[in-house]
Amino acid sequence: MPTTSFDGFKSEIGRIQRATGLSFGDAELLFVFRNIGDSKLYEHERIRVGELERRLAGADVERVSSLRANDNGRGPSSYRAPTTPPPPPEQDKPVEPLTLRDISNWDEVEVPQRDWAVRDRIIRRAVTLLSGEGGVGKSILTLQLAVAHVLGRDWFGSLPQPGPAIYLDAEDDEPELHFRLEAIRAHLGVTFTELNDGGLHLVPLAGKDALLGVADRAGIIQPTPLFERLLLSATNIKPVLIVLNSAADLFAGNENNRSEVRQFVGLLRRLAIASGGAVLLTSHPSLSGLSTDSGLSGSTAWNNSVRSRLFFKVSETNDDPRSDQRELIVRKNNYGPTGETIRMIWRNGLFVPITAPSSIEQYVAERRADDVFMGLLARFSYEGRKVSDKTGTNYAPAKFEAEAEAKVVKCSKQALADAMRRLFTADKIRVQEDGPPSHRRSRLVIVGGVS
Repeated sequence: MPTTSFDGFKSEIGRIQRATGLSFGDAELLFVFRNIGDSKLYEHERIRVGELERRLAGADVERVSSLRANDNGRGPSSYRAPTTPPPPPEQDKPVEPLTLRDISNWDEVEVPQRDWAVRDRIIRRAVTLLSGEGGVGKSILTLQLAVAHVLGRDWFGSLPQPGPAIYLDAEDDEPELHFRLEAIRAHLGVTFTELNDGGLHLVPLAGKDALLGVADRAGIIQPTPLFERLLLSATNIKPVLIVLNSAADLFAGNENNRSEVRQFVGLLRRLAIASGGAVLLTSHPSLSGLSTDSGLSGSTAWNNSVRSRLFFKVSETNDDPRSDQRELIVRKNNYGPTGETIRMIWRNGLFVPITAPSSIEQYVAERRADDVFMGLLARFSYEGRKVSDKTGTNYAPAKFEAEAEAKVVKCSKQALADAMRRLFTADKIRVQEDGPPSHRRSRLVIVGGVS
């Protein structure tokens, strides 16, 4: 609610508070809504007012006498109050000590094992963050994961725990989900009936209110009615995986506020623990997160509060931003290894693994790249065009990548950089310095060849 003084109505707000048993803040919200309207309220305050109205309407109440008409000419308003006295304030209740866990019986019980949704990548009863630039393919990747859980199929070299999955999407509508699922269904050779019977539960919310947590005026993240409905459904279904797409549509707090972010992740952790499944939240990195390759955005609490974090991006092995190759990197894992990189490529509406080349194929590819590098270095030297092993305007792999000889065999800058390192090791190329002592310049040359 925008900063506005209601000092002249404190007595009436206090009357509402005594009659309903609400806090002063809630009573003030009701007063503003009933006497001024909702134009003075923020969205999360409107949601709170609706909850208060429903609570009071469902209680054993009696009509409170009308308040006086206020200056805006909206006329009298009335409130409902419980017939029983309000409960005592929380601070008046006696303080009880913490319940301490007796672990002496742990000597006789089996040590529990890690409960993975996807081994070494996504843990159950916790929150995992999957970040990636818009348009990189997070939605289709997570939809493929949900299908893998439901059917008990492979997901990029790992076998996810079989079981139901809930896929809540605030970005795409039902026709788009249908379109994407068709590509996955056709690829796997299954029917929509099999997906449905296996427990794939779609919740398309594009264009609708999809907020799960909102911050009140005290900065406390409050669950919304949608969260409570999701919690109830998840508790009943017991899914192995709950995909939430994406944080920007589901979180109404400040992504740079450490406390609010941590509270929201805690809210999702409550969902994960109650359902026994893994909660996978998607997000978009900031420009800084993209430039540093961290995949983060906002407060460090996003990284610190989740138990594991994945980063999905265009593959580094191909410098073309329009490349169909992708990398899924395990950036954080509190319960397993980090640094795993899963490579895949976009084909026919979904992602498929990039199979590692055989030793013979690898040898052929490296020889081809070496030959292209040597041929181009010879031509550049003959033409008097200097190239360098140092990154910059004359960086040899970058210069050579743009030439026809490299394009025809699809030799990328990375492949040419690898070739340059091999050729240095084999003593086939070297760095030669020219010019006076005060202004030395270096260039790549072929050992015993064109100078």
